[in-house]
Amino acid sequence: MIHKNFLPPIILGIIIGIYAVLFSYSIEIITEFILVDIAGYINPLPAGEGTYTLTKPFIEYPYFLPFITMAGGLISGILVYFLSRESEGIGTDHAIKAYHFNNAKIDPKAPFVKLISSAILIGSGGTSGREGPIALIGAGMGSLLSDILKLSKRERRKLVAIGLGAGVAAIFRAPLAGAIISAEVFYKKDFDIELLVPGFLASVTSYIVFGSFMGFDPLFNIPTSDKASLSVDHLIYYALLGFICGFTIRFFIKMFTEIQSTFAKSNIPPFLRPAIAGFITGTIGIINPFVIGNGYGWLQIIIDGHIDFVGIITIMLSPLFLMLCASLILGSGGSGGIFGPSIMIGGTLGAISSIIINMISGEDYLNVASFTVVGMTAFFGGAAKAPLSTLILVAEMTHGYNLLVPSIIAVSIAYIVSGDKSIFPSQVNKREDSPIMREEIGISILENYKVKEVMSKPITLTPEATVKEAEEVMKNKLISGIPVVKEENLQGIVTKSDISRIREEERRKVKIKDIMTKDPIFVHPDTKLSDVLNIMINRGIGRIPVVITEGNKKIIVGIVTRSDIGKLIRHRLSIVSESSQAHS
Repeated sequence: MIHKNFLPPIILGIIIGIYAVLFSYSIEIITEFILVDIAGYINPLPAGEGTYTLTKPFIEYPYFLPFITMAGGLISGILVYFLSRESEGIGTDHAIKAYHFNNAKIDPKAPFVKLISSAILIGSGGTSGREGPIALIGAGMGSLLSDILKLSKRERRKLVAIGLGAGVAAIFRAPLAGAIISAEVFYKKDFDIELLVPGFLASVTSYIVFGSFMGFDPLFNIPTSDKASLSVDHLIYYALLGFICGFTIRFFIKMFTEIQSTFAKSNIPPFLRPAIAGFITGTIGIINPFVIGNGYGWLQIIIDGHIDFVGIITIMLSPLFLMLCASLILGSGGSGGIFGPSIMIGGTLGAISSIIINMISGEDYLNVASFTVVGMTAFFGGAAKAPLSTLILVAEMTHGYNLLVPSIIAVSIAYIVSGDKSIFPSQVNKREDSPIMREEIGISILENYKVKEVMSKPITLTPEATVKEAEEVMKNKLISGIPVVKEENLQGIVTKSDISRIREEERRKVKIKDIMTKDPIFVHPDTKLSDVLNIMINRGIGRIPVVITEGNKKIIVGIVTRSDIGKLIRHRLSIVSESSQAHS
């Protein structure tokens, strides 16, 4: 039993760690070959991935950029459209959708197509993030591994969830956040604590594998500064940043939804849509480099204090351009993720807010680096409705643990102000709102109830009754089956399908005893309802007689139907839902 609990998450973590390494190398190679060699783009990197050079111009041949991003979008669109439609758009949302609505089954081709198509899209300059692709890759590997190991539906869903988190843990070097995101990202207002322990195993394993190749340094480096110290005034400004992020999230989700809908309604072939989005993105990238690829290096430049090199106007326009380009690339069906653009949007919002306040005050009153990091946290935490995992994720990505208090304030406000809508449309509010979880919760509920608590008084007929009599009773009582009893002893059961095999003119002559199913399946009053439901599902029946056995006699005392079981489940679920609402 121990190996069943520990081995699958560890195996999954190893596989995902390797895939994360391949994904990162693929993006690096494509970026070097296309953006650097052809366009002469100087790609700044965050501290954990390398260094950057503060030289201008940042792109030597800008007129190539729109055509490069267009070509990347076209190749990505063709791969997705013809090989795996599940790989289009936001990878994390596809994993969430499979988790709730598809028994956690993910197309085995999706992880491979997602890796290649996303690496090409991001490497050629498309505005996209790495978390979506690696999330779907991780979830897909979890689904594939569960099939190989022949695990149950519930175990498959666990592996899909922890696979998603393990991918994020590796690519962002954030093992704690990976485990938490496994339990949080599927719901807007809930948390599945059962996934934490296997999530920790998978996330730590993938983190170790990835770090062994790519290093264990945090993605961003925050310079130590006395300006980052807290005061009541500073916390008020962090709260203001939370409001700014919250309202911007509303605008971003609306923009993304509208652009996605416009593409979906257009007559443009689906595989050409990312190419059009890529051309527009590349054109914008000529004047604003933040939209090229994931852009993390530009945030690092801001965090390091080189504002003059970037330019205040560039930073000020970046949130709008990032929202537009991310909506175009991902809304058109381009293969990628929304985390990267979201933290870029939040980071630039935090930076420009603190810069403007400092300009008004006439001094370096607020620490730009700190506001950049808090903005990253607040924006994605609110947009993804995953405040806890985002807090931990950004803290691990930056080692900015001294910013947890202002981050908590800002992300809480952004989460509330942004409303109920999420950047991941497939999220549900609570576990009981998930179709597959309703089924599991229902089975769990039935474990605690016995047949005698829901059975009803049976309507019976004797073996000598005619088929016509049985037909009339079924019609009047709106039932589809009747137990056949002689002196309280169960003899058989007659159903509508039995009656339908007898010609109309013969039904007044033929006796029930001649067509009934003899020795039918029965249950006892103390049988668990979960066992009864399994019998009904496996045998394809909707009602079962309830009997007490005395020697060779089977004395009927009731009847239990699928309808009886369904009513109980719905009643208990309504109580759970009302209780959850009351506590929230």
